[in-house]
Amino acid sequence: MKAIFLDRDGVINEEVDFLHKIEDLQFIPGVIESLKKLSVLPEDEYKIVIVSNQPVLGRGVCTQEEFDSFMKKYFEALEKESDGIIRIDGFFYCPHHPTKGVGDYKQDCDCRKPKPGLLLQAKEKFGIDLANSFMIGDKRSDIKAGQQVGCFSILVKTGYGGQGGEGDEVTPDMICEDLKEASSFILEKIR
Repeated sequence: MKAIFLDRDGVINEEVDFLHKIEDLQFIPGVIESLKKLSVLPEDEYKIVIVSNQPVLGRGVCTQEEFDSFMKKYFEALEKESDGIIRIDGFFYCPHHPTKGVGDYKQDCDCRKPKPGLLLQAKEKFGIDLANSFMIGDKRSDIKAGQQVGCFSILVKTGYGGQGGEGDEVTPDMICEDLKEASSFILEKIR
């Protein structure tokens, strides 16, 4: 089992600081068609997994219930936009922040990218072969998280375009304009 890991903000949807309201959700142009193409891959060979740092929880911008409600609407919007074709097999997120977290959320955890904890959680759940998987992100922290576990890393120029996120300077295996270009590359590479 392999996976295509996707960061959420800046890769699938437009980057909005502390996105937690459905009226602020805007999918990046071309993303719906790209996710449709990836969703055609056999589910027993490739899992499509979103891995995302979510400081809206850690910083107290919204409650867990508000976040869960937003994500339910988020996935409903993906389904509606794609006529039910898009398949997302897993969503793993980190609610923590090491310095700006509130209460129990203020911690230096193993799941906040650039640490690879979210990918390891997905590996545990689905039995993923990380060395033959892909990590697509718009921040250095996404790329570093993927590289630490041996994923092929793809930096997209949407969102932060490699300028944001924690982590040392990293060199992605590939740079693409957007998810459309990244998904086309992946489909060509694995077929």
